[in-house]
Amino acid sequence: MKKTAVSAFLVFILFATWAQAVEPQETAVNKSSQILLSGEIIAEEISKATGCAISPILGISVLGAYTYYTTPLDERDNVPWHAKPEFWAPLLVVLLGIILKDSSKIALPKIIIMPLDAIETLLEKNASAALGLLVILSSITGKGIEQLQLAGYDLSFSILPSAYAAENMGRAAASSGIAELGILYILVTFVFGLVWVVSQSFNFLIFLCPSSWLDLMLLTLKNSVIALLVGAYMLNPFLGLFVSCVIILICLFLFARSYRFVIFGTIFSSDILFKKSRKHEIESGSIKAFAGSLLDGVPPLSYGSLAKQGSMLAFHYRPWLFMSPETFTTRFRADECEAGIGTLSPVIITTGKKFDTDLTLFRLRPLYDSHEKKVAELLGLKGIRDVAFGKSIRDGYRWLLEQLGIGQQEKQLR
Repeated sequence: MKKTAVSAFLVFILFATWAQAVEPQETAVNKSSQILLSGEIIAEEISKATGCAISPILGISVLGAYTYYTTPLDERDNVPWHAKPEFWAPLLVVLLGIILKDSSKIALPKIIIMPLDAIETLLEKNASAALGLLVILSSITGKGIEQLQLAGYDLSFSILPSAYAAENMGRAAASSGIAELGILYILVTFVFGLVWVVSQSFNFLIFLCPSSWLDLMLLTLKNSVIALLVGAYMLNPFLGLFVSCVIILICLFLFARSYRFVIFGTIFSSDILFKKSRKHEIESGSIKAFAGSLLDGVPPLSYGSLAKQGSMLAFHYRPWLFMSPETFTTRFRADECEAGIGTLSPVIITTGKKFDTDLTLFRLRPLYDSHEKKVAELLGLKGIRDVAFGKSIRDGYRWLLEQLGIGQQEKQLR
C-alpha cells in the first residue's frame, strides 16, 4: 500500500512537471488545463499544504500577513478573507503566547506547564488544522476562478437551448478546468492530512516528554523543518516542492505508527486535562491499555483492553480502531509481570535476563494512575513497582526510545 501511494504520488508530480515544460496548443481546453498542470501552481500549493500541516497556526497567519503586505495598497481592500488583518492578526497574538509559553518550559516545572500543553495540543492544534485546510482550499479556489476568468470563460453557465456551439465548447473547457481543480483539492487534502497526522504525533511526543530540555530540543527540530521548507520555497518554488516531497515520502512511511500515536496522545491528553473519574472502568476486569513493542503480530501503540486469560495476559483490540476485533494471547504469564508506577501513567512490565532491565509490555491510560494495586489484583500480577523516569535529558531520552519502541526488541526476555 505504501509503495503504491509513493509511486502514484511521484508519477503525478513528474507528469505535472512534464506538462508544464511542454508548450500546449492554443485551444480553449488546453488553456484551462494549465490551471492544474502548471508546475508552479502545484509547487506552490503543495509547499503551502505541507508547511501549514506541520504548524497550522504559524502557516496560515504568516501566509495571510505575507499576502496582505505583498498586495498593492490600492488593492488591499479586495484581498481574500484569510489575508485580512482582522483574521491573521489575532492568530499572531495567539502564536506569540504559545512561543512565550514554550520559552518558559525550562524555568517552570513540567507539572505546571503540562495543562497548558494539553490544551494547546488537544484543542488548538486540531482547530487550527481544520482552519488551515480551509484556508488552503480557499486559496486554490480563488486562483482557479481567476485563471478561468483570465482564459475568457464565463462561469455562470447558461441553460438556454439556443446557446451557440462555441459557448458549449467554452462551457466544456471551463468544466474541465473545474474538474482539474477538484483533483488538485483531493491532492492537497491528501498531502495536508498525511503530513498533519505525522506532525500531530510529533506534537504529542513533545507534550508527553518528561524532560523539559528534551521537549525544547524536539520543538527546535520541528521548527527547523519548517524553516528549511520556507527557505527553500522562497529561493525557488520548485526547490520548495522538492523539500515538500521529501517530507511527504517520510510521512508516508511513518503514517501508520503516527496514526496510532495520535490516538495514544489524544486519549492521554484527555485523561490528563479533564481528569474524569471513571471508577466503573477501574473496577471492571478489562483494563484499557496500549500495546508495547514486544508483542509479535500486534502493532506498537495499538489501543485495546487487557485481561487475564487462564494464566496468560490477553489483549483485545481493533486494528485501526474500526476493523474487526481481534484477541491476542501474549506469551507472558500474569504472575511473572508487575504493574509499574510510570512517569505519566502505569505500565505493565516484565524483567529480562538482566534483572536490572525492565521491559514494557503495555502502557495503561492515566485514569489508572494511583490504582496500580487494583490493576495488579484484577490481572493477577505478582506486585507493583516504581519505574518512573527522572527529569534529566538522559531520562527523557530513555523515555523517548521506549515510546518509539527502539531497543526493546534487542533486550532478551527470560
